[in-house]
Amino acid sequence: MSMPAGLVESIGSLPFIKLPGASLASSDPAEHGSVVSTFLPFHVYRWDHPERDQPFVNHSGFVRLGDLTLLSTWGSGINGDVEQKCEAQLILPYLAGVNAFTIDQQTYTTRSASFFIPAARAKIRVVNTMCSGVIISFAPDSLLPVAHAIGGPGFDPLPLLTALERPAVLSRRADPRIDRLHNLLMETMTYTERCLVSGGSINPMLRLDDLIRRLVVMLLVPDLLDSATAATPISEPFLHQQLVDWLLAHLDQPISLSELEQRSSYSRRALQYAFKQHFGCGPMQWLRQQRLAKARALLEQPGSSGGLAQVAQACGYLCQGSFSRDFLARYGERPSQVRRRFRDADLLERFARSSVAAGS
Repeated sequence: MSMPAGLVESIGSLPFIKLPGASLASSDPAEHGSVVSTFLPFHVYRWDHPERDQPFVNHSGFVRLGDLTLLSTWGSGINGDVEQKCEAQLILPYLAGVNAFTIDQQTYTTRSASFFIPAARAKIRVVNTMCSGVIISFAPDSLLPVAHAIGGPGFDPLPLLTALERPAVLSRRADPRIDRLHNLLMETMTYTERCLVSGGSINPMLRLDDLIRRLVVMLLVPDLLDSATAATPISEPFLHQQLVDWLLAHLDQPISLSELEQRSSYSRRALQYAFKQHFGCGPMQWLRQQRLAKARALLEQPGSSGGLAQVAQACGYLCQGSFSRDFLARYGERPSQVRRRFRDADLLERFARSSVAAGS
């Protein structure tokens, strides 16, 4: 019997389910339940396929990103009973199937909305018409320092702590901020898959784990996007020279935006405002510019011997392809062209000196 058209169409849009070594397929609901309990902190009591006259099929894929787990799942509907354990989950639906979660005798029904499950030892009844989405599993405590970095010195943790304690349907229709953040998370999942396909691993310099946590925090507490403490203007002189000096000394290391905010003791918007006021761009854009400037200086050094891969790593790039692409966009020529031009100039200069010495 053929699969529903929606399922056939969605398999191409979901990340991770075709990754070598990460993709898992099942034609048995109990086997799929075992997959879920292996990669997510759930104890599965029951995991059935409600439409017994149709074949069960599921394709899943998982990725570990630091202490985050990303589980993508696509396939037939499920009726199940599970017990939540030690982590929280955010469920991002990719198709508007009907998903119902009953927790503590209250049922939450979603279609296109995201759904948050707190890290509580609660029993959950799951009923859905199709599996089509990504589940982000994380330790809730890991969100607090990220939220504090975004909110700045005046950050009040109570809204986030409250949000982490209760299930929530995060409606994309009710709040355009949630819709935007949901789409950004989906784009981040797609980008993560592309990194794995092209390089086989995630470059830690990208700090995608920090980016995902930031988006999850703002989904749970959208008011952090508009925090009043974030709008504090920064007066001259520039107040972050110590931060700038630290960044310049650590260009070869992975640095996240949350870490910058924590070190600056300012909120997300205040730090953005300070850098744009002083440098004309945001802090991460400025950091990328400094890394590329350092790379250019290394390439232009007379007699430099390191290869392009070594130059890239010295400037915080573990992927030479990304380094070359960013360098070309910044300077209009490839690193190899700069290296060749300055090596040729150095050779000519040394030849000229040796000719003069021989003539004298």
